[in-house]
Order: sequence, then C-alpha cells, then structure tokens
Amino acid sequence: MDQEQMTAEITNESTSTTVAPVATPGDALRSLPVEAAGRGTRFVSAEAMQARLFSVYDAAAAAEEALTLVQQQLSLTLDRSYYEAEEIEHMAAQLDRLLALDTVERSNGELVGDE
Repeated sequence: MDQEQMTAEITNESTSTTVAPVATPGDALRSLPVEAAGRGTRFVSAEAMQARLFSVYDAAAAAEEALTLVQQQLSLTLDRSYYEAEEIEHMAAQLDRLLALDTVERSNGELVGDE
C-alpha cells in the first residue's frame, strides 16, 4: 500500500465516525463506549479514558468534588489497561451530579446574597 492509499484510508476512517455534540462533561465520558462499540469492542483503553478525563478537567475544576473525582480517576488510569461501559457511565453520572449540585448551590447562594 502506498502513502496516498494509507492517507485516504485514514481520512475515510476519521470522517466516518460521527460523535454527537457534548452537552456535559459526563456526556464526554459517555461517548467513549459508543466510540469503542463503533470499532467493534466493548472496552475503552485506559489511554483513551485518560485523554477524555483531561478534556473535562477544566469543567470539573468548577466544583472541588468534581475536580477530586477527575484527579482520582486520572491516577487510576495509570494502573489500568481498560474500562467497561458501566464503569464509565457511573463515573459520568457522578461527575454530572457533582457539577450540577455545585451550580445549584452557587445559584441559591447568589439569590440569597442579592436580597
């Protein structure tokens, strides 16, 4: 296979995967098993999980508990080789819950402060 054919195949592979828009940091994590299923596997590599955790790091920094969760999970990726969908879903739900809770607490605090 020559260089042109390899480039064309890589381009076709990268354009054939459609990822839905990400609404929350948890959704960014939830998309990993979907992407893995598209490749014919149910496992998500620790490297892919690590990259996705780094991508939600800034959003998680909005809430101390969410940031702690992401930092903890980043540390755990160093000792793992793969994740399954249920683990990722649980982590995504926990992250969304922590961020939503922080947003509600801030909103309530702002309302009280305005009185």
